[in-house]
Amino acid sequence: METRIMNRVKAALAGALAIGMALAGAFHAAHAAEWPTEKPIRLVVPYPAGGNSDVIGRVFARKLADALHQAVIVDNRPGAGGSIGAALVAKAQADGYTLLLGDIATHAINRLSMPNLPYDAQADFVPVSRLTSISLLLVANPKYGFKSAGEFIAYVKAHPGKLAYATGGNGTPSQLAMEMLRGAAGLDMLQIPYKGSAPALTNVVSGQVNAMIDGAATPLVKAGKLDLLAVTADRSPAFPDTPTLAESGVPGYRFVSWHGVFAPKGTPQAVVDRLAAELGRAAQDPEVRKQFQALGIGLDTQHGAAFASFITDQRESLEAVVKERGLKLAQ
Repeated sequence: METRIMNRVKAALAGALAIGMALAGAFHAAHAAEWPTEKPIRLVVPYPAGGNSDVIGRVFARKLADALHQAVIVDNRPGAGGSIGAALVAKAQADGYTLLLGDIATHAINRLSMPNLPYDAQADFVPVSRLTSISLLLVANPKYGFKSAGEFIAYVKAHPGKLAYATGGNGTPSQLAMEMLRGAAGLDMLQIPYKGSAPALTNVVSGQVNAMIDGAATPLVKAGKLDLLAVTADRSPAFPDTPTLAESGVPGYRFVSWHGVFAPKGTPQAVVDRLAAELGRAAQDPEVRKQFQALGIGLDTQHGAAFASFITDQRESLEAVVKERGLKLAQ
């Protein structure tokens, strides 16, 4: 009898141990599926170090590293309007170790301006999370003394074909935003394209070009070197008293720039969901919000289907602008 009892006890203990081991294995498997931890994560920023995209990438990389307890390395891969870095991520293994800090250029504009784009912005990526919502700034050289967008528009209309606007190049947000304004307000201006925002803004400051719409003008406005007349979407956190163009007599005008994180198509959904959750938490961090407010960068997180829908809507809107204005964006 005692032997039978002992055998039953041993069997029960063995069964319990087996169940415990199975549960532990399931826990570890679920944890592994949720996030890979074998090596550092690489966040590709497809622009040079030092710009707004680089700052955004590094801030969120640091927050992700803290949340995930593993290294997140920023890898700057500039060139061709962000398409070099985007193509690199599109071809990367879909294992959660390679991510892209994409933006309006990589996922909405480049397909309109680059006929041989080396990636498909819709088919090659999983949209993880939108991070920012940025109003571009309509700025002018101070010699004109414009006090508002209304004064600027009236002056341009009174001098058709006499004023020029700078852009960071064909097929850039600065060009498309100004072309939207030209179409909406009926402005006759000449475009002067540059190789990037920095030289374009420099020539607006010097007076060689009259005006520009761009997202990198905040320091020059704060230094008094450019007059800020209006913003292109929501009011800027850096200049909350400056009206939008829609508020300034251009009804319906809205141009939003943005950044977001993307993963290669096929990345496990558990990894995508964990990333989206951690990025959303990072965007609510008071220190992060304070840092970006000083740069005029708004934070606006969207995940999954909502983010994908936002990109689709913007692509369609920009395609309409290109068609209506008869723009030739090939770079």
